[in-house]
Order: sequence, then C-alpha cells, then structure tokens
Amino acid sequence: MHPGPSPTTDIHETLIVLPGGRLHAQGLLHTGQPDQIEVLVERVRGPLRAVAARHGSPVRLSIGHPNGHVEHQKITADETTHPDQNQPIAAPDVDPIWNQGIPEESGLLATTRAAQRAAQWRAAQQSARRVTQHLITQHGHDHPYAAMGTELQAHFAAMAQDLTAAAALFTEAAVAIHRLGGPQEHSRRNLHNAVNAWLHSDCDTSPGGSGFAAAHALIRITPYDHATLAALLRRLTRDRACRPSPRRAPPSNLATATTPAAAAPTRRARSVRLRARRPAP
Repeated sequence: MHPGPSPTTDIHETLIVLPGGRLHAQGLLHTGQPDQIEVLVERVRGPLRAVAARHGSPVRLSIGHPNGHVEHQKITADETTHPDQNQPIAAPDVDPIWNQGIPEESGLLATTRAAQRAAQWRAAQQSARRVTQHLITQHGHDHPYAAMGTELQAHFAAMAQDLTAAAALFTEAAVAIHRLGGPQEHSRRNLHNAVNAWLHSDCDTSPGGSGFAAAHALIRITPYDHATLAALLRRLTRDRACRPSPRRAPPSNLATATTPAAAAPTRRARSVRLRARRPAP
C-alpha cells in the first residue's frame, strides 16, 4: 500500500455568490432577494457551526464572488466566525510516486496504449476508465494511482471530443490530487483543462453540473485566480444559453497542458510519466 501522507481531513466548504440574489452551495442553487445575500450565506453557515462544535475543530469556508474575489472565513468550535487570513501558501513535500506514474510493466495499460497508438480515442477513454476502476479496487480511492487514472480518462475524453466528460474528469482529478497532497502544479493544470473543456462543451449550467463543480474547485485550489473564476461565473450565470460546438477541436491551451499520464511510453520508459502532450487537431 501507498505509504505517503494521508488525505487532508480538514473540513473546507465552498460557496458561490451569484448576481441577482442567488447562492450556489453543495450542489444546490438558493434564491433570495438581491439585498439579502447574507441571509442565504447564513443558512449554509448555520449547519457548519454545528459541525465545528461537534468535532471540536474549525471549519474553513471560502466564498467566491462574481468579480472572482474569494473571501475566506473560519468557523471555530465555539461557533463564532472569523476572517481566515492564514491560507496555506507553501507547497507541501510531494511523494515521489506522483512523478513515477502508473507502472507500465504490469501490462495494465496495454489495451489503452494500443488504442492510443491507433488514435482510437473513444476506445482509449473506455479502457482508461476500466484501468481506473481496477486501480481503485486494488489500492483504494485515496491512492495517487486513482487520481492518475482519472487524469488519464480526462485526457482521452478530450481527445475523443467528449468535452463534457473531460471537464468533469479534469475537475475530479484536480480535486483528488489536491486532496491527496499531490503536486500543486498538477492540480492547477487539470483545473485549467477542466475550465477550457467546459467552455468548449455544451456548457452544462445545471446546479449539479460540471461548470459549477469547476467553479468550486477554482475557489478551493486556486483562490487567487480571480480572472478565471470571474469569467467562469459570467458564463454560468448569463441569460443566453451557449450553443454547443461538438465539432470544434479542443483549444490549444487545453492541449498543451493535457493529462500527464497520456504520453505514449518510449522503449526505456517503465512508468507513465506525468508529462503533457499536445493532442492532434
């Protein structure tokens, strides 16, 4: 079993304040009066106070605003709320397994690699999903291999032009890497890919959809990327429905930062290296 650091166990909730007196939290869209947004925030904050008191430890709350600014709060065990100015900045030590990748010598990726060489992207996506399920069964959800497998799925979903799935999978990979203490740049890259995939997909704006999931991940992982969050929230809340463009190729900035496990191995390579590869147009 993986001997690295345990997943983060701190309770960290994220909220999104939307124009017009709306609030998105925990997969639900709450609606109120434009001048009563604090009432909606308090409805979510109330149960978190009870959680902090019950566990005897603080709960972190990050609130994203339409301009991309993220407000950080801490709810302490005595159920009081304070500004949280002590956001973690320094990168933690990273387990070397993140740079070793999924072992190639086991043959687990043989079918995926064959589909990749044949440019059969849908088949590669499906094979990567089966690989991920196998890794989760063998190692558990809290192992880096599970996150790497999800990342691999996301890459081939993008290559197959299944951008809705790619957005969701890139977001899932970003959150998993962040939660497991993986390299920060890997989380940011996957999140960047998630946003770009969503923007070029059919733009699912449902409360439980991939757009809001990516926005919450931005708040959690890259809270100082105000411009990206603001742009995403504008697309999520605009009245005009965006038009799907199923035949459009992924944007170049998505391609250059795509999944680290996707590059085909060389003869000397014995594991899936976490490196990017530009997809074919």
